[in-house]
Amino acid sequence: MVARTSICLRRLAGGRRSGIVGFSRFLANPRVTVEALLDGWGAELAQGCAGRHILAIQYSSEINFTTTRERSRGPGEIGKGSGRGVLLHAMPGVDAETGGIPGLATGRIWTRDGRVTVPHRNRPLSEKESQRWLSTAETARTVLVRAHMVTEIRGRESDIHEKWARLPEPGFHILTRAMADRSILEGGGKLSLAPLQLAGAAPP
Repeated sequence: MVARTSICLRRLAGGRRSGIVGFSRFLANPRVTVEALLDGWGAELAQGCAGRHILAIQYSSEINFTTTRERSRGPGEIGKGSGRGVLLHAMPGVDAETGGIPGLATGRIWTRDGRVTVPHRNRPLSEKESQRWLSTAETARTVLVRAHMVTEIRGRESDIHEKWARLPEPGFHILTRAMADRSILEGGGKLSLAPLQLAGAAPP
């Protein structure tokens, strides 16, 4: 798909009937599931990360299919007007020294099945899409266990309290864009002033 920039079986097979038949049999095999494919994402990185400082970067993408609600064939809403498609959450591993990408750590692919009516604040984390930020990182700790150090990086949507309680450990660090300037430290103060306090400088 990457080499031919297409998801069309005929193009992937280079127009050859044998290739088309081969791809069709592969996709029709009951052992070929989304879960099985995702499990294989981290296999190469698990070996290639040994002794390295890995930047484990989380991000989400919405893959929009040009279709209508009546002819959606499965994809759910993706939050952009009437667009429908699937959601991809991936974590590539980047070598902190060279910038090379030795592989993917883990991820998730899903579709939305209708709209949730229970307010966000009334649902446990396990029933929210935001739990992907935590579950992905927890899986990555196993995949990247041979790395010398892991710095997990993510955006502000992932700034949830549960991750700070469950993820950090020696050799596994977190770098996150803050959602809000929350209160921290026993002596008071705000997150925005923490770097100055740690450096011993007076706040402006």
